[in-house]
Formats: sequence, C-alpha cells, structure tokens
Amino acid sequence: MIYKRTRLRVGIASVAVAAATGFAGFQLAEADEFKKEVDRAEFCRQAMPLDLQNSDELTIHEKRHILGDLTDLAPEAARNDFYILLDWYDHYDSEDKEDAREASFDVGEFIELNCSNINIGGIRASRN
Repeated sequence: MIYKRTRLRVGIASVAVAAATGFAGFQLAEADEFKKEVDRAEFCRQAMPLDLQNSDELTIHEKRHILGDLTDLAPEAARNDFYILLDWYDHYDSEDKEDAREASFDVGEFIELNCSNINIGGIRASRN
C-alpha cells in the first residue's frame, strides 16, 4: 500500500514539474515574440547597422542611439536587457561591467534570433 502511494506522489509531482516547465517555456517564448510581423521587420531594419559587416564604421554614440531605437521597438518583455546595456553606455561603471556584458550577449542573441540576416559577431560562439 505504501509503495502505491509513493508511486502516486511521484507521478503527481512529475506531472506538476512538467506542467510548470511547459508554462515557463511558454512564457519565455511569449517574451521574445513581436505582436506583428511588421514590428519584427522594422526592428530588423533598424538593427541592420549592428551587423558585423557594418558595425566597424559605427561610433559608440551611434551604437547607443541604435540600441535606444531598438529598445522602443523590442517586445516589452525583452526590453530589460536593452535598458541595462543603455544604462552602461550612459553611465559606465566598472562594477556593472559583468551585468552589461551579459545584457550585451542577451541583446545580441535576441537580435540574431529575430533577424536571421544579422550577425552581431561572437554571440553564437559565446553561448556554445
């Protein structure tokens, strides 16, 4: 009898964990989604200067303005990393360097995942 109860509890716990994981995955997918494909297209058009082939010509000031524009175009749930990165551009502090670096990778990854024709450089390799 105890064995059956244990199996039942383990089974219920497994279902609960699977449901929670599925819901969390759904929320993460929703966070990165644009409401309209037109919004994604405009975001990618604005992000194009950040492509590895073009970005050498950009000044820090120009990159900061592009990131500001992209922040406004990004889905609301994805904006936090943009804000962290913009804050670092505006108020450089060596103590915030690691947070800014992580936000930079997340922003780059977000751009690359949503704009397949843009290669930020070093993003895919850094995540592997």
